[in-house]
Amino acid sequence: MDNMEVADDYQQVKDQVAILNARGEAVTEEEIIERTLLRGLEEILDYRMDGTFYTVKWNDQKELELYDVYHELSATIKPKGSSLIEDFKNDDQGLWDNFNLSVMAIENR
Repeated sequence: MDNMEVADDYQQVKDQVAILNARGEAVTEEEIIERTLLRGLEEILDYRMDGTFYTVKWNDQKELELYDVYHELSATIKPKGSSLIEDFKNDDQGLWDNFNLSVMAIENR
């Protein structure tokens, strides 16, 4: 599953699910979206901070947490709706904007 690029939008997620399932990998949209959001946030951090010292992890509430080099929680990205996955399905570009704003807030501390 790691050989697929980070999807930019929900349609690309659907395409990746179809391709991976056709190759014999049993994946769901939710799995691909979770991977996309985690990797996408990592890419935003890398870009905005010229390389990152942050680690991104999913928590038990399906929110994304950012940890600094000292393994301290720096930020938690919460959904605007019922979940980050649903936020992505409903407004993928709005979710990426939300991630960018969240990273900018960390930058400005």
